[in-house]
Amino acid sequence: MNNNLKKAVAVILTVSLIFGSSTFAFAEGDVATDNRGIITVTNIVNGLLNAVFKGFGSLFPKGFEKLENYDLGNGENFYEGTETFIDEPSEGAKWNLGFGKASMVPENLRNGTKEYYTGGYFTQKINGVFDDQGANAVAINDNSGRGTVVMVSVDGIGVCNADVREMRAQAERKLSERGVTSDIVAINIGSTHCHTVPDTQGFGLEPLLKSIFQNLFSFLPFVEKTRSIDPEFYELMIDGASDAIVQAYLNMESGELYYFETVGIGRSERNNNYLDDEYGYIFNKRYDMEGYQHVIACFKFVPDNESSKPTVLANLGGHPTTINRATKLLSADYPHYMETKINDAGMNFAFIQGAQSPISVNDGGVETPEILEEINAEIAADPRVADYQRSKKLGYEFARLILEAEKNAKPVAPVINVRMEEIVIPLEYGLMQLGAVSGLLGMTVVRDKNSPSKYSIISEVGYLEFGTDIVMLTVPGELIPQLVYGNVVDKTQSYLGEDWELEYTSELVGEDKTVLVMGLCNDAIGYIIPDNDYAPFIADSLWNTDLGEKLFGKPQRHYEEMLSAGSKAGSTVIGALNGVVKEVK
Repeated sequence: MNNNLKKAVAVILTVSLIFGSSTFAFAEGDVATDNRGIITVTNIVNGLLNAVFKGFGSLFPKGFEKLENYDLGNGENFYEGTETFIDEPSEGAKWNLGFGKASMVPENLRNGTKEYYTGGYFTQKINGVFDDQGANAVAINDNSGRGTVVMVSVDGIGVCNADVREMRAQAERKLSERGVTSDIVAINIGSTHCHTVPDTQGFGLEPLLKSIFQNLFSFLPFVEKTRSIDPEFYELMIDGASDAIVQAYLNMESGELYYFETVGIGRSERNNNYLDDEYGYIFNKRYDMEGYQHVIACFKFVPDNESSKPTVLANLGGHPTTINRATKLLSADYPHYMETKINDAGMNFAFIQGAQSPISVNDGGVETPEILEEINAEIAADPRVADYQRSKKLGYEFARLILEAEKNAKPVAPVINVRMEEIVIPLEYGLMQLGAVSGLLGMTVVRDKNSPSKYSIISEVGYLEFGTDIVMLTVPGELIPQLVYGNVVDKTQSYLGEDWELEYTSELVGEDKTVLVMGLCNDAIGYIIPDNDYAPFIADSLWNTDLGEKLFGKPQRHYEEMLSAGSKAGSTVIGALNGVVKEVK
């Protein structure tokens, strides 16, 4: 932070403290005693920022449907899942599974004639290709006649709900054009959350500013509202994802499905977490406590036809951010290199991102000799590999652990039950709200008189049950995993000095079932944070300064709030998931 900015923060803190101490009174137990100062200052500054967001947002022409007129649960291109649930396989049932894959790399990026903004870094551009960006899809049914379920993984930072629905529509159209009558009952589209690929949402600075300016004047008959995502890449993304879905559906064949888990990879001596785990490859940046998935959970499909390739799905929550953000070449990060090694072993592969809101990866911890030797040889053959060795190292290691754990695979009974639900998430003033109401992001927005900003987004949650004892929950953003697995910070640690009041979803599902999460699924609403530990994003900037620490004590991390729908996203998503679990049990 430069000196001028430090002085500005100091002035804000001083004025806010003087003003706040004379005008704010807190009832006993309302807030954590240690946090009253920062809450007072943050609320004052955030009130000013909200006025700015409100004023700026009001400049954009809206035209959004009223919530009361939206037929919730029957939205266009929304799938409800299987009409009925079954407890055991149908007589003579077999799994049917198909795999599909499509690249989404623009040709003018491959040949270096056009630059593309990447996702998440606002100003970073790439002008060439190091590996690949694509969509991998799996279509699966249990031969019960209740329909086919599709799961898709898109290389990118996130895919918003309106774009998910367009991918679904395009896939169904392409199947129909082939004369195929689809029996698809769910299409769940997630993203790997890798940053160093063309932007899948629209966060590039230059197109963002250009679209903002254009949309301000879209009330004029000759000015069309536009998205900030690159239009050429957008078409490739929709086309590629829908192609992968079609391939997967058409490629279905019978076989056996298995489930297994790798050894634990969440060991942390510093935080005293998961000390029984063998490796320390993932860790929680926000909370020094357990309560997140610390194994790689895998499904393996083995076709009856011995000439067909098996397919592996790997589920793990962990940010793919191992590549220097200054890179000029496209790379899909460590999930791509997991796929490379699984492909080398003769199998198809799809990476399913999990509950990864604060979960980071420790790429420096890999010490497996054969992997280090292989990467050193690659660097010797191509010096460019040195810039991507961290992602290769981690991807190769994760693949090694998966291949090593195959021996523990257990058959999964051919039963798949799915229940999907449309939900309403209130938007609070902030960057996500502005991106939604301005039309820059592909969100399904409705006018909602009960929302703080008077706008909400329509999103989705889901429950997928494989066999009789494996459940995968779908969530529409970057979930704090403790919300599902337990151990949310209590009133002695949370920002607001309150407890988390909802039941933990994994406990509702039951101790006899394995609970997994498909994060960033069917939407990208940002970080999903416990209500009791949610702070306006400005708190992070005010608190994490020398003066802020002197005035308010040791800072807490509240970076995630900068890109979030708001303080009720956590309880809205978990409340909906819990409702689905109770309904289907």
